[in-house]
Amino acid sequence: MNIFRLLRDGPPASRRMIFVFAGLTGLGNAGLVGLVNEAAEQSLFGLDVEPRLLVVYVLTLLFFLISNRSALKQANRFVQSRLEATRRRIVRKIRMADLRTLERLGKGDIYVTVAQETDHLSQTLPLLIGAAQSALLVLFLFFYIASISLISFFVIAAFSFFGARVFMARQRALTASLAEVHHREAEMLDSLMHFTLGFQEIRLNADKNEALFNHFSGVTDRLKDVVTELGGRWVTLLQFSNAFIFLLVGIVVFVLPVFFDGYDDSIYKITAASVFALGPIAAIFSVVRLIGRAEAGLGHVYALEKKLDHGASLPIEPRPRQRSAFRGFSKIELAGVEFKYADLDGSVSFKAGPLDLTLNRGEVVFLTGGNGSGKSTALKLLTGLYTPDAGQILCDGIPVEDTNRQEYREIFSCVFTDFHLFDRLYGIGDVEPEEVERLIERMQLGGKVGFENDRFTTRDLSTGQRKRLAMIVGMLEDREVYIFDEWAADQDAHFREKFYSEILPDFKARGKTVLAVTHDDHYWHLCDRRIVLDLGMILPDGER
Repeated sequence: MNIFRLLRDGPPASRRMIFVFAGLTGLGNAGLVGLVNEAAEQSLFGLDVEPRLLVVYVLTLLFFLISNRSALKQANRFVQSRLEATRRRIVRKIRMADLRTLERLGKGDIYVTVAQETDHLSQTLPLLIGAAQSALLVLFLFFYIASISLISFFVIAAFSFFGARVFMARQRALTASLAEVHHREAEMLDSLMHFTLGFQEIRLNADKNEALFNHFSGVTDRLKDVVTELGGRWVTLLQFSNAFIFLLVGIVVFVLPVFFDGYDDSIYKITAASVFALGPIAAIFSVVRLIGRAEAGLGHVYALEKKLDHGASLPIEPRPRQRSAFRGFSKIELAGVEFKYADLDGSVSFKAGPLDLTLNRGEVVFLTGGNGSGKSTALKLLTGLYTPDAGQILCDGIPVEDTNRQEYREIFSCVFTDFHLFDRLYGIGDVEPEEVERLIERMQLGGKVGFENDRFTTRDLSTGQRKRLAMIVGMLEDREVYIFDEWAADQDAHFREKFYSEILPDFKARGKTVLAVTHDDHYWHLCDRRIVLDLGMILPDGER
């Protein structure tokens, strides 16, 4: 089971402490049942209950409460530490994963698994630990019953074993339904994101708005059907648990006295033990849905890990901040580089290459071509975000491979069309606020945004203004190669002119290399070279 796998990976000392405290709790619970039966037996024979018995009962109760509290607290700390370690391990694999792997997985599945599933597990696993402790209490009570009557113990144990088998079969069916719920929830999240990410488009197009809503309604209907079916399975399992509890009591009270001589002398003791067991048994059955949910949730977590491992590049350990060995490069070459967009079933939807391209230090190069010509793919290959299927990337004649790919990436600063503006200047140390403010003024954002506590005061700006902030971050990173994918497309006419006639020449004057994707043909004369792509290929007369 996935739950056992999670707990098994933890420190052995912590697990031993949980078992010790849980065992002491079960022992205390059995002791309380024995003391209650002993006091009841004295009252049955007309004897006064000894004060000593009351004192022992109170001390045993305190022992039970303290050990129970310690077991639950220790289990909660252990579970939360395991979940935190799992969450960090997944995020570590995400940040080291290949870009194409993340694109295939999709945002919805990643968000639901890492955020929703682990958060749910964080709340429910401690309850499952409590249920496991209840199972230990029942086990101790069974041992107590065995000390009174072996025949009663075997009958009750056989009935409980049969009930457990039925329970596990029902539980597996419930877990399978929960897996389907997870996929439907991820599908709903993907559909829901279109309403926020594409809000402008759907508000401009009523037909698109209506079609998107109809699709979302279909997704939620399928989710409702799956959850309704899951609820039916849960009701069946709940009915079984209630029936099991009352059948167990019925066997103790009505069936055993009929078949076994001498049972009358101990029936009240066994009945008391059975009644004490009803609470723990009810606790176990009350979390049955949580068990299935946790099992399915952990299954999704481990499945995501497996997918990340399958598509991961060579693991790269975090390194100290230091200058990349490629920072002093003179020439970058793409030699016969090819890349294919392949689905999980292996079908190819687009192929780029073979690409033969040279990028020299200190030059400004424009990359042009129509939509779907492969410009963004070429940029991701050049920057090392995509691993070529064929050919190789050379930096000053040194092949870029798994062992040095991250160092190679460190020379690039990029603003892609789908760029993300972070809330802080992560990875940029010792930033002078005055320098940031100077760049803000240069980008004509003064009065709109400021810089405080290593972060911009706002990101609630237009797309063009946010691109300017992204360029400021790139300037502060001070990399060797700057990639701008349609950066000027969202700028007003004045700042577009400033970008081509002032900012790009300034990069060149500082010895930086710039590769800019652009459709602004009336600025093409300002570059050193222009490369034209079409259908994933550089045109024969592309370099101009």
